[in-house]
Amino acid sequence: MTTKIDRTIAAVILMSFLVLGCSMHQKPVQQHSTGQAPAVAKTMDNVYWWRCNFQIVWPDDAGIKWEVDLLLAHAVVAPVLSYHIDDIEYWRFHRRAARDSSGHQFSFLFYSTPETASLVMAEIAESKLLSRIHEANLIRGVIIDDPAQPLLQKIEDTSDPQWSPELQRNWPAFIMGASSLWLGLIDERMPFSPGDDTDINLLLEEYRDVNDRITETWRTEGQHALLHHLNAIFGYEPLHIRKFLTF
Repeated sequence: MTTKIDRTIAAVILMSFLVLGCSMHQKPVQQHSTGQAPAVAKTMDNVYWWRCNFQIVWPDDAGIKWEVDLLLAHAVVAPVLSYHIDDIEYWRFHRRAARDSSGHQFSFLFYSTPETASLVMAEIAESKLLSRIHEANLIRGVIIDDPAQPLLQKIEDTSDPQWSPELQRNWPAFIMGASSLWLGLIDERMPFSPGDDTDINLLLEEYRDVNDRITETWRTEGQHALLHHLNAIFGYEPLHIRKFLTF
C-alpha cells in the first residue's frame, strides 16, 4: 500500500542498463554506504524495501529536465540518507523518462526496518525545499510506501525477476555502489551546498551544468573506468548483448 503526498498519480519503474546516484558536501554517504553492505546478501528479519517516487513534470512540448533528478537526489534525499545511513542496509536511485503513462520519474529505494523507513519518509515529506520544488511546478507529487504496511522483505524483491536468483540477491550491492558513485560525482561538481531558501532557478541552472559535466565523464571515461573494470571482475568473458542498448 502507498501513501500519496500531494495526492497525485502513481507510477511504475523502468530499468536502465547502468544507473548512477547522490550526496551533500560532508560526504557521509560515500564514506559509509558501500562498506556497510553485508558480506553475504540475505533477507533480514524486520527489514523491508521502501520506495519514494518523485513524479516530475514533463510537458508534451518540452525536453527532459534531467537536472531535476540531480536536484532531488542531492538537495532533498541526500541529507536524509546521510543522517540515517547507518540504519540502512542497501539503497539506490532509479531514473526513467519515457512518453508513456509513467513519464519522467526519479525514485529512491532503500532496505531498512519500518521504524527507520518511517523517519526517512517523514523527513523527505517535510522538506521545505521539496515543497518549493512542487510550488515551482517541477514535480506533480511524490508517492511513498507506507511504513505501517511493509510488503517487500526479500533482498531480491526489487531486482528483475527474469534474472537468476543468485544475481537477484546480489545485485542490490552493485547498484548501491553505482548510485553512490553517481552521487559522489554530483557532490564533487556542485559549487555550493543547497539550502531551503536557495533560488530554485539558480539551483536548476547549477544542476543542469553538473548533469552536463557528469554526462561528459560517462561518455569519455565510462568505457574504461566502469564497463572495462566490470568486465574484468567477470574474467574478461564476452557479454551476450541480445538487443541494442544505450550505454
